[in-house]
Amino acid sequence: MTTKPPPKVKEEESSAVIKRIYGIVDELKDTIPVMNDRYRLAFCLNKYYEGHASSIFEAIQSAKPWSCTIELKELEGIITKRFREINLIRIDDNV
Repeated sequence: MTTKPPPKVKEEESSAVIKRIYGIVDELKDTIPVMNDRYRLAFCLNKYYEGHASSIFEAIQSAKPWSCTIELKELEGIITKRFREINLIRIDDNV
């Protein structure tokens, strides 16, 4: 029996929104040590950016990062700050 190679993965451009969101979350390795929690958080933050969640805090609550070592409100502050730094705040947000 032979094993087939895994499918090829198309890399996103470094300027793509999804790539930048995953980059923000990847910076939180010390705060969220479990990789799956970080991936789930990045997915939910992308849903927020696309308008499927009303706030960053709602996206964080949806992701349920169990391995997070800080309070969720503090995590929201960190992520909001990073979103502002790289201009990812949604247009309809008045914050």
